[in-house]
Amino acid sequence: MKMLPALGRITTVRTTDVWQNEPYVFTPWLAQNLDLLAEALDIDELELKGTEMSAGDFRIDILAEDSQGNPVIVENQFGATDHKHLGQLISYVASLSGRATMVWIAERIKEDHRAAIDWLNASTVEDFDFFAIEVAALRIADSVPAPVLRVVAKPNNWARRVGAAAREAASDGLAERHKARIAYWTSFAKFLDASDSKFRIRTPGKDHWHEFPIGRAGFAISCTITMSKQRVGVELYIHSDPLKIAFKQLLAQRESIEAEFGERLDWQDLNGKKGCRIASFLEDVDAADKHTFPRLHTWMLDRMTRFRDVFANRVRMIDLEIEEASEDEAVFSMETTPTGDTR
Repeated sequence: MKMLPALGRITTVRTTDVWQNEPYVFTPWLAQNLDLLAEALDIDELELKGTEMSAGDFRIDILAEDSQGNPVIVENQFGATDHKHLGQLISYVASLSGRATMVWIAERIKEDHRAAIDWLNASTVEDFDFFAIEVAALRIADSVPAPVLRVVAKPNNWARRVGAAAREAASDGLAERHKARIAYWTSFAKFLDASDSKFRIRTPGKDHWHEFPIGRAGFAISCTITMSKQRVGVELYIHSDPLKIAFKQLLAQRESIEAEFGERLDWQDLNGKKGCRIASFLEDVDAADKHTFPRLHTWMLDRMTRFRDVFANRVRMIDLEIEEASEDEAVFSMETTPTGDTR
């Protein structure tokens, strides 16, 4: 007779038994574990900007930024949700301009408040996303409690971002190249979603590039489509390196980097510019032709994954401390981006 597995039972631990107090324990804990919140929100990464920050007559529990620099406002609450906290969320939105994400976290989201979050997602402009999340702690037998963030209300981001892109593409003043770029990025966003990739495009735009975080500010994985040159590319883009400090440290590892990557890369220090890039290109392709999308999407995701695997740790280890000259002096007369690149 086969031995049956011995399994433990999952039990729910009271939130107050784990975090004791919302403003003094739970909020600081969540601020130090924003990666858990980012995973729940399906956002690449979140950067903490502050806690318990004044906002008119209220205080924002946590203010963070997503990878594109947009604010993410988190309102925490122990127990069941109430109208006061819903009112605070709406008040925060009224004071904002530009894209923002609002997150309401509580032990229990009441049904009428979940419906209110759904209504806000359906009724407000595409720039605002609303989430309602229930927090709990689970334990198996005598194990240490494990936090669980369960999303109970969220925006239909795919429908909203595609709708926004379609409306932009339909505007009379949009150039044909911009419409083609929006079509490509919209298709690529859907491809990334379907591929269960860690990469996400929240809003397909009309630029010839789209950036994805790699774990350090000032560095990004950038995908490009250059229709005039009949090519697409994926690159590590370094935004502000006028003295080429980061570029030189990576260049010193070129042999091992290219061996790990699996092909030779195009190393461009962009002399005289603040930025620089390390790129892989696919030539003689037409990114405006929708029949090429499956091939180009597959190639891009493969290279993006390689760039992340090869460069993520190296980027975090780069030492940007300089002694030879002041960066301010070095960039005094420099443009902020490469010619033809408005990043």
